Amino acid sequence: MSFSQELIQASQPYLLANQQHPFIQSVLHNQVDPDALTYYIQQDLQYANAETIVQTALIANSKTVDDQRLFADQLSRHLKSVSALFQQLSHNNHNEWSQQYDATVQPITFLYRQHILAPLSSANLLAILTPFEAGIWLYVGLGKFLSQSDQVHRDNPFYPWVDELQHGEFAGKDGISDKFMAIIDREAAHATESQLAAAKQAFLRSCLLEWYFWDAATKQISWANWTESALDGQAGEL
Repeated sequence: MSFSQELIQASQPYLLANQQHPFIQSVLHNQVDPDALTYYIQQDLQYANAETIVQTALIANSKTVDDQRLFADQLSRHLKSVSALFQQLSHNNHNEWSQQYDATVQPITFLYRQHILAPLSSANLLAILTPFEAGIWLYVGLGKFLSQSDQVHRDNPFYPWVDELQHGEFAGKDGISDKFMAIIDREAAHATESQLAAAKQAFLRSCLLEWYFWDAATKQISWANWTESALDGQAGEL
């Protein structure tokens, strides 16, 4: 079993949990709460800024021109697709697009950003790529799940998102997710056991944080919520 296959196998419970999350189920049934969608748009834009930094680091830490070109091409797609996708979602949700970038980075977004940015100082391609690829792999899996349900139609605000994730640029043997997994396998072949264990933990933690990202959007969790929960001494479910 390759290292990427090991990652995918270990991540199946996380993929299932994400599929079953109320936010994804609300996408499936075209019942996303407008406030939850606004929160998601604003926070994912903030997360996408961290993704840009990670992809720049992947280019900088690549040892071959082929890798640099692959990561650079994906960064270019990322910068184009994020703006187009979230602008459309904002329009469909009757939000003013120009105001979406100014949102405060909320707790789960902060933690997830820190998680994918943490390996950058290592200058290790495996360590940097693995937690980032986990999010791509999971989104492709969610897109496949939603597409195969045959319930997400053109009147659904998330239809462009689901449709895009099924295109060859993301999914399939020629998609970016499989290409990134191939690099992970190549780098894993020269990694120590401790490096492999850390990479696997980082991959799984990204999958877990994706679940919490949906949860934060559903509940619109803020720093004010966290502060109130901590200071009133009744830290129940947020």
